[in-house]
Amino acid sequence: MAVPGRTLVRLVSDERSAAWTTAAITLVGLALRLYAAWCWNLTQPDGPERLQGDEPGYDRLARALLAGRGIDWPGRVPLYPLWLAAVYALTGGSYRAVPIAQAFLGATAIPLAYLLGRRVFGHAVGLLTALGVALSCQLVLEVRPLMSEVLFTPVVLLAMLLLWNATQEPTAPRIALAGAVVGASALVRPTLLCFPLVAPLAFAARERGRRAARHGLVYALAAALVVTPWIVRNYYRYHAVFPLALSNALLWQGSPEYYHLVRDRGYSYMQVWTDVLYAPGSPVPDPSSLEGERYWNARAVRSIAAEPFLYLRYAAEKLATFWVGDPEANWGGSHPFDFHVLVLAFGVRWTVLFTPGLLLPPVALAAVLLLRGRWRELLPIYVLLAYCTLLHAATHAEERLSEPLQPLLLLLVAGALVHATSRSPGQRSPSATRSRRACATTERAACPSEPPRAC
Repeated sequence: MAVPGRTLVRLVSDERSAAWTTAAITLVGLALRLYAAWCWNLTQPDGPERLQGDEPGYDRLARALLAGRGIDWPGRVPLYPLWLAAVYALTGGSYRAVPIAQAFLGATAIPLAYLLGRRVFGHAVGLLTALGVALSCQLVLEVRPLMSEVLFTPVVLLAMLLLWNATQEPTAPRIALAGAVVGASALVRPTLLCFPLVAPLAFAARERGRRAARHGLVYALAAALVVTPWIVRNYYRYHAVFPLALSNALLWQGSPEYYHLVRDRGYSYMQVWTDVLYAPGSPVPDPSSLEGERYWNARAVRSIAAEPFLYLRYAAEKLATFWVGDPEANWGGSHPFDFHVLVLAFGVRWTVLFTPGLLLPPVALAAVLLLRGRWRELLPIYVLLAYCTLLHAATHAEERLSEPLQPLLLLLVAGALVHATSRSPGQRSPSATRSRRACATTERAACPSEPPRAC
């Protein structure tokens, strides 16, 4: 039994076997996703009656594309409907084919997680991160619904990988490619549309202020080149300027008026949607229309202006609920980590499967504290996580919206685990040693008659 154990250790520790070990982990993750798709299809009809929530909107857009009408509703960006239309075109419009196709799409996040983990921390962390992505219940179940998360997750990983490469070796082509991919991510889901505005902070980890600002400008211009055609297309089609897609009253859902409905007047999350936003026969404009977009945004601004301190207090609360779940939307009107609610709703088995993902955010926060000595090196990851958190704290926050960022939390946890177990307190990490050696080499080249100074 010792020989297989030594073989496993060698495969995990030897970077030369990375292709085989990553492929094996990816196959495990793919098998879990295919199993989830199969189980889901067993309980669902092969027709539109299986759709709920936002799924009918994506389905209608995909079928409109196949009918030659294009994206004929401004409430969504184009890339996920295009993916869905491609699946329909290849399968004769089968609903049951979508989860199966999305199992393969979702599995692409696993090798991307390995590449990012290896680039940031090394081979062992890359494998742990890939394994976490492969086994995560939340990420496995992304394949079931007709929702953009299954595409957004690997695109965010690719955007982070390219941004990391651009900050480590900043050349114009690298930076432009990273910016273009983050622009493409905004056409899957508009979350990162404004991220290029804060990208100079990511470059500030290794560059001086003016140089970091120049890199950030190249990054932003590349992202703008990708998203501008869609903005121009929307302007000519709808004679209005709006950021990629309608927000569906997202700002209002973070306003004091919404807070009073769910906290003071006893509205549930679903009641807000059925009795307020989409109340039958209501004279209030539908938030999925251009008129409704203007109306609900103006209503949100009035509510925020009337109670700014309550808005800020609610936003501070959402800094946490974005990661651990909204009391109304995710925890049935109770509080985060009330697992009794989950057991009643989903049963013991699913609660056990979901629990590691639900506990991941506080564990990742502890990992950030453990890795505090490397904060500057990890700044690009922290900037992206902080940007998404603040964006949803200002609008609407629930756990589903943070799930595509889960691989980045797994990366930090894996990095902290290897950091804590692989070296003594006084020993430097390999990446820090490489940085000091590079610094010493630069110093000797600049002034060979003097000994190298400490970095």
